[in-house]
Amino acid sequence: MEVLRTDLERLGDIWLFQKVQRMKNLLKIAEPDEALYRELMVSLGYPKNRVQFLNLALLLPFKEIRLLKTKDLIRKALLYRAGFEENVDELPPFFDLSLRMERFQWVEKGIRPANHPRRRLEGASLFLEELAGIGAVNFFLSRIKGWKRKIENSVDASAFVRRVMELSGVGIQRRQESFFNVILPFFLALFPREVESQLRVVFELHPPLASNFLIKSFLQKYPHILPASTREHFGIIMLMKNSRGGSINTP
Repeated sequence: MEVLRTDLERLGDIWLFQKVQRMKNLLKIAEPDEALYRELMVSLGYPKNRVQFLNLALLLPFKEIRLLKTKDLIRKALLYRAGFEENVDELPPFFDLSLRMERFQWVEKGIRPANHPRRRLEGASLFLEELAGIGAVNFFLSRIKGWKRKIENSVDASAFVRRVMELSGVGIQRRQESFFNVILPFFLALFPREVESQLRVVFELHPPLASNFLIKSFLQKYPHILPASTREHFGIIMLMKNSRGGSINTP
């Protein structure tokens, strides 16, 4: 059992390594604010609408979000560019009305009402207003650096993530998932020397995230090995993906 748990930690480290490498590659082709904005938008899409959220982020870049400033204008712009709304009243003269998606491009069938892309975009307008003021990178970096307490256990790690991800319009579970899938690897890629020790501790001590299909499948096979941390949580995901025919690239 201890051997398997050690393997899960190693695989969790590989998961994080690959995420950081992906962020480094993204930062080669996009400015930091735009790169972070795109990743946050993709995280709203769940499996069925991830590509659509990325396309929308490319059609409505963060530099334009910052010009719109208020949540009402950001909401109208998001919904218009996404193809969910036709009303262009109050949108500023600089806003290009020719750029937009078609509604049929979105997957709406079989989506729970809370996860519907229109509802997610309405929620996004709230936190994008918060990010627009000082920039996406500065918004999160100020919170990461502003945390002065030492992180010594799972309670501290959870409090840290809650503080960094205090965002309007996003549910608690989605905030946690976005922190570990986006914020953690992004800032390790962009500011490794400044935040690595702090963020690594959070990765190792934070409680596991909500179970998904892969976690549940693992627990059916190993019911006595419950993940003790987010590190082990993502180690399980790596293990189960590998067992289904994927490949693991070690650093």
